[in-house]
Amino acid sequence: MSDRLYTGKRAKYGENPGVVVDVTDGDERRPLSPRLELKEHSTTLEWGYGTGGTAQLALAILADVTGSDAYAERHYHWFKLDVVSRFAWEEWGLRESQIWDWINEHHPLAAT
Repeated sequence: MSDRLYTGKRAKYGENPGVVVDVTDGDERRPLSPRLELKEHSTTLEWGYGTGGTAQLALAILADVTGSDAYAERHYHWFKLDVVSRFAWEEWGLRESQIWDWINEHHPLAAT
């Protein structure tokens, strides 16, 4: 199993405003899809507090890691409270293995 790295960073003053959230898998990097088609809390991703953008990021991460939209929709609120709302303000990084640790400890993915 790969251990993708999820990272978020705020733009510095004078740069384009907003945040950037990427997924790095080996040598490949891509922006994280916000998954607005599942649920639209916010059109922007956020972290570090309890806004709609934080909920959107939690949903997007869980959907990306598990590959299960249904799982992400059921559990993103708890992931937001336990993990995403606690990210450092300026930038953060989270490994896929850490996300699976949270899933297995708190809300195990049911075998299908």
